[in-house]
Amino acid sequence: MRYQYNGTDSIEAVLFDLDGTLLRVQMAEFIPRYIEGLAARCRDYTRPKKFTRVMLAAIRGLIQTAGDGLMTNEQRLYSTLQQQLAIPEAALRDSFRSFAADGLDTLQELVRPIPLARKILHGCQARGVPLVLATNPVFPEFMIQARLRWGNLGDISFNYLTSFENSCFCKPQPEYFREVATQLGVAPERCLMVGNDTSHDLSAVAVGMKTFLVDTWIVEREGPDWPCEHRGDHAALYQFLQQQLV
Repeated sequence: MRYQYNGTDSIEAVLFDLDGTLLRVQMAEFIPRYIEGLAARCRDYTRPKKFTRVMLAAIRGLIQTAGDGLMTNEQRLYSTLQQQLAIPEAALRDSFRSFAADGLDTLQELVRPIPLARKILHGCQARGVPLVLATNPVFPEFMIQARLRWGNLGDISFNYLTSFENSCFCKPQPEYFREVATQLGVAPERCLMVGNDTSHDLSAVAVGMKTFLVDTWIVEREGPDWPCEHRGDHAALYQFLQQQLV
């Protein structure tokens, strides 16, 4: 267990990544199953394999290329699928609703709770600190809420949750973090981003946010070498927050 803190500004809001930070999930299986479920519901318009290929590329596009801030990630995704697969938006929306209604059971087995996550979140709430579920907004909200339930966090109340319906940017884009800070009405410099991804989460420092890298199940990617202000496992994170949230 280890942590370090060198800052002086108070923390007025905490942003938490979801996957690998507040719960365990096998994303290498989760995402393909999710997309395959949607593809099966669009087979009247296109072959499932083609849908899967285009959908994966569209999700990567949301992450790798920032939009203009005028379209949500949902709108951008639908636009790409309509252009490349000629699927009407109404049919796309129906496919998501159908999957939400009867397709989620295929994914639940891939998610496991992290026992300390509840204690960490409750500790923040006890101090009245606004909480953001800052998961990368490439999924609809129903997929995020489902993972929270499976991670034994469904009863936790977040002040803000990023999903593809309400977000115009994605991590690691700086605009994503600015967008969240604006929604909270808190200066980025007084926000703490907590996550396990050295690229997607630590990039919050680009807008002045503090960061805590949870290294229990760390994800390391190629790209900019973002500085890591604070680092440790879940026990260290809990201790850090108990000491710094006053």
